[in-house]
Amino acid sequence: MGKGTRRRARKSGTDILGKVLELQRQVTAVQEAITRVGGPVLEAVDQVSRMRELAGGYLRLVELYQRFGSISPEAILPELKDPIAVDVVKLLFEQGGLNVTQLTERLRGRRGRASRTSVRERLSRLVKDGIVVVERGPGGVTVYSVAEWAVERWLKLIGVGGSTSGSGGSSPRGGGSGGSGPGARGGP
Repeated sequence: MGKGTRRRARKSGTDILGKVLELQRQVTAVQEAITRVGGPVLEAVDQVSRMRELAGGYLRLVELYQRFGSISPEAILPELKDPIAVDVVKLLFEQGGLNVTQLTERLRGRRGRASRTSVRERLSRLVKDGIVVVERGPGGVTVYSVAEWAVERWLKLIGVGGSTSGSGGSSPRGGGSGGSGPGARGGP
């Protein structure tokens, strides 16, 4: 092999190596660009997904309103047949942590009349069924709240939350656990 052939081979190898290094630099630049752009794109996709879930929740609310005429506990607690018990659960969903006297006063405001005895009887049945839980409020006063499973079932129905306790939204008949917490207020 002559001198000229070796020079050309060396130059050709150097040219190829230079081109490979340039391609490697370009690939690295493209990867960095994808990383920079990918984050916001993934965030946008996540936001669109959340908006879709929220829109689905609103559509479920509209359907509930059309079916029941209001958005009420009957939607998640079809076993509630007694109108006074339904109103008690509605009040507890709306305000949570109420004692017998507070519930009686608010029921009188809604229904025109209510007795402490009838409220106590409904509460006793609701507690036995696991729909309502008993807690100690300020000063040791007994207060009542909607059970956590019912709150979670409500949130799942309207599409704004999932199970946080692992209960899966099933009823704890015969003495389930639950509590008021942040979800016991602001229900139906």
